[in-house]
Amino acid sequence: MRRPWIWLGFLALLVALAQALSLDLRPYLVRVLEGKEVYEENPVAVKPGDVLEWRLVAENRSQGALRQVVLAIPVPKETHYLDGSAKPLTLNGSTIRPEFSFDGGRTYGFPPLKKRVRVVENGKEVEKEMEVKPEEYTHVRWLVPELPKGAKVQVSVRTVVK
Repeated sequence: MRRPWIWLGFLALLVALAQALSLDLRPYLVRVLEGKEVYEENPVAVKPGDVLEWRLVAENRSQGALRQVVLAIPVPKETHYLDGSAKPLTLNGSTIRPEFSFDGGRTYGFPPLKKRVRVVENGKEVEKEMEVKPEEYTHVRWLVPELPKGAKVQVSVRTVVK
């Protein structure tokens, strides 16, 4: 005998969790006018070399603290990560350093990231460990151990249009 109320309860829990954390990711075109940075929200058109700042605002709308909150910003394929643009997040006296992925968000780590590649040396195929260039990053994330009730935080990343 199936118990549909269990599935309904599970679905209700998922909906409640989704409403507990509000996430808003927006792109801003960064321009320098008269020596000052000016931001254009949700630009209609961009060209190669333009710098985009991706701002992710997270707000805890639940009745209590949220634990192990992942704030992730994907790097669009049409862009590459601007080295040094992801800054640590300071929250409740703690500093949360950004982590980076180069494999589509499957694994993360702190720079310098390493990857194994196959190359041909002296006519033989060998595997070598190489450092991943920041331009190869596909995702940036911050792992927030605890986001207090009502807290609102912002993280950002800059990318360059290819």
